[in-house]
Amino acid sequence: MSDKFTRRQLAGAVAGSAAVSFAALKVMGQAPHARDYDQEARDSHEENSSVLAAFPIPMSLEPAFQFKA
Repeated sequence: MSDKFTRRQLAGAVAGSAAVSFAALKVMGQAPHARDYDQEARDSHEENSSVLAAFPIPMSLEPAFQFKA
């Protein structure tokens, strides 16, 4: 028998492990909680913006508004 692992076998293994983990969560009474990705992204953006705004940037480092080729 070959020692190679095919893509079809890999897909089956991944699907099987996902199904088993979801079933285990359901058995334990813990359904996966819904995350608010939109709000998390907004919060992350606001936090990153406030950190970056604290650094002064000299005009000589800012790129030109119009790029001419």
